[in-house]
Amino acid sequence: MITGAVRDLYVARWGEPSRKAAFRVAGLEVEVYKWDAEASPEGVALYATIGSSAHPMAGRDPEHRVEYFLGLLPPRDAVASPLAALALYSVREGVAVGHGDTVPSDGPLWSGTDMRRFLVLRPLGDIISPLELPDGMHVEFMQAIPIFESELAYKARHSAKKLLEHWQESGVAFWNPGRLPEPALT
Repeated sequence: MITGAVRDLYVARWGEPSRKAAFRVAGLEVEVYKWDAEASPEGVALYATIGSSAHPMAGRDPEHRVEYFLGLLPPRDAVASPLAALALYSVREGVAVGHGDTVPSDGPLWSGTDMRRFLVLRPLGDIISPLELPDGMHVEFMQAIPIFESELAYKARHSAKKLLEHWQESGVAFWNPGRLPEPALT
């Protein structure tokens, strides 16, 4: 089973998760696992989905499946529910989600933030490699980054690549859930 292979890959990469949460939306199920920053080579708390890959993505090769992960420091466990919704977004909405796309949440990603969307990207660095299964199925792991509306607007004007370059040049810690929106993002 594809989700079992994803689970095994996560455990082989990061060890046993510190938390597990299960979500059911419109008859669809997804889990979100958490690894504490101390267990993560990336130095952030990692959250990763298991269940998106159980379904083919709308408009894509049915053998190509996707799961999502994000890193936060300090952790915000409330992000698990919006991340689960992201994992089921394609199957629920009938749209493909790929590199550079943004996916809305029904509300703030956690209490106390104005971030209401995820920017979906190929992993920034060697975080987790794609999973190739003997039956030809493969799972790509996409990184989800919480963003502000001003960052969404910047991405729409310039591109996801330019937003990442801007963050790097400006020293934006996009993994910090307490970060504030940049006032002069144009």
